[in-house]
Amino acid sequence: MRIQGSGFKVHGSAVGIVGAALLAGLLAAGCGPATPKKEYQTGVALLQKGDLAEGKARLETALEREPAGAFAAEALNWLGLANWELGFTKEAGENFEGAAKLNPAAFEPVYNLGCLSLDTGDMSRGISLLRKAADLDLRDTRALLRIGDWTTRNGRWDLARRMYFEAQKREPQSAAAATGLGRIALLEDNLAQAETFFMQALEMSKDYPPALYNLGVLHAQMDGHGEQAGEYFRQYLKAAPNGERAAAAAERVGGKTLEQTSFRAQAPTAPKMTAGVLWTQAREALDAGDKEAAYAQTLRALELARSGDPAQAGEILKRALEVFGDRAAVQLEAGEHWLRQNQPRAAQAALLKAQALDPENPMVLLDLARASAALGEYDTTVISLRKLTQLEPGNADALWTLAETYGDKLGMAGKGIGVYRDFERTFPSDPRAADVAAKVQALEAAAAELPPPAP
Repeated sequence: MRIQGSGFKVHGSAVGIVGAALLAGLLAAGCGPATPKKEYQTGVALLQKGDLAEGKARLETALEREPAGAFAAEALNWLGLANWELGFTKEAGENFEGAAKLNPAAFEPVYNLGCLSLDTGDMSRGISLLRKAADLDLRDTRALLRIGDWTTRNGRWDLARRMYFEAQKREPQSAAAATGLGRIALLEDNLAQAETFFMQALEMSKDYPPALYNLGVLHAQMDGHGEQAGEYFRQYLKAAPNGERAAAAAERVGGKTLEQTSFRAQAPTAPKMTAGVLWTQAREALDAGDKEAAYAQTLRALELARSGDPAQAGEILKRALEVFGDRAAVQLEAGEHWLRQNQPRAAQAALLKAQALDPENPMVLLDLARASAALGEYDTTVISLRKLTQLEPGNADALWTLAETYGDKLGMAGKGIGVYRDFERTFPSDPRAADVAAKVQALEAAAAELPPPAP
C-alpha cells in the first residue's frame, strides 16, 4: 500500500501505529519548540491527513536539521512513501536505501524498496529484496504474499505457490495465503483444489472478500452452478461494497459473463507494436544518457514481448543483451526464453551468467536446475537445488527434486534416502510424503544389488 488520496495507508512502520489523533495534536500551537523530532512527527501527521507536499517538506526539514537523529531511519522510510506516491520513484528508492543503511535490521524500507522495484519493472531486484525482507522478520508474511501476488499475475505459478506455502507455514491462519493458492489452482483449471483453498480461507476469516469473489468465479465456470456463483458474488458485495472487484461482481450478478482476469498475466491487444514502442523508448532514454530509465523500459518491453510473438521476443532480447548483458534480470529473461524454445544449452549459458551476477536469486537457481537436468548435467542440477533449498527452506518442490536427482539420476542411494527422509520430516502434510517409504525401499534395494567394491 502507499499514501493515497485523502488518507494514509501504512506499510506497518512503527510510527504508523501511533494514534493519528495524538500525532495530529502536534500540529497545534503550544507543542513546544519545533525540534527536528517534532518536525518529523508533524510531517507524518500531515501525510496521514493526505497533505503530501507539506508532509514531505516537514520530513525533509527534520532530516536536514538532524540527519543522524534517532528518528532518521523511519523519517526516510516515510519520505520514500511520500515521494513514491508523488511519482518521484528515483528519490523514493534513494530514501528507502538510506533508511535501510541507517537500520539494517528494519523490515519496512527493504520491503518498500522491493515493492518499488517490482512497480518499476525490475523483477529480479524486487523479488530478491522482498525475500531479504521476509528473512528480516520471520513473523511478517507481507513480503512473501507480495511475491506470490506478483508472480501469479506474471505466470510464474511455481514460485508463487512456494511463497504462499511458506506464508502458510509462518502464519497457518493466513486467509490471504490460502486464497493465493486457490487462485493458482483456478488458473490451472483445478477447480476442486481451488474450491478447497477458498473454503479454507473462509474458515480462517469469515466473509473474506477475495475468497468469496473467486468462489463466484469458480462456480461461474461450472455448468449448472450459475445460481451458486451469483450467491457468492452477492456475498462479496455485502462484505466489500466498495471493493476492488465490486463493479465486476455487480455485473456478474446482473447476468454478465466475465472472464477472470484479476490474477492472469495480461496479453496486450497488439503486443508486437507495444513491445517495439517500449524498446524504442528504451533506446531514446539510453541516447539521452538515462541508463536506468532505459533499463526499466527494456524490462517492460521484454515482459510484453514474452506474451506475444516469440520471434520478436528473441529479437528484442538480442538487442537488450547487447546493452544490458551485465544485468541478471536480462540474462534470466534470456535463459527462460531459451527454455521455452527447448534449447537448454543456450538457456544454461545465460542462466550461469545470471547466477554470477545474482548468486542468490531463487528464480535463476530453479531455471538453472531445469536447464542442467534437461542436459543430463546432474552435478550442476544438484548444486543449484542445494543452494535453492538453503535460500528457501519452505520449498518442498526443490527438496523433492533434489532427492530424485540424487537417487534416480546420480545413483547416490545414501544421499537420496537422506534427502527423502528430510522431506518427510519437513513436509509431513505434503502428499508426496506418503511416497517416501516406497522411494527409500527402492533405493535400498538398488544399493543392495550393487557389487561390493574391489579390494
